[in-house]
Amino acid sequence: MQLILKSFLGKQAKGLSTNSVSRLKQQWEVEYDQWRKCDLSKRQYLYI
Repeated sequence: MQLILKSFLGKQAKGLSTNSVSRLKQQWEVEYDQWRKCDLSKRQYLYI
């Protein structure tokens, strides 16, 4: 687990507790769920 966190967070991952990782994971899940529900139908995109 520490190796995975280090790849995402760099040297700052050293010393993260299990509770800290759990809180981060919960927050990321909330943010992902909000992003996934965004209505993109009214936006225009440029396709190249």
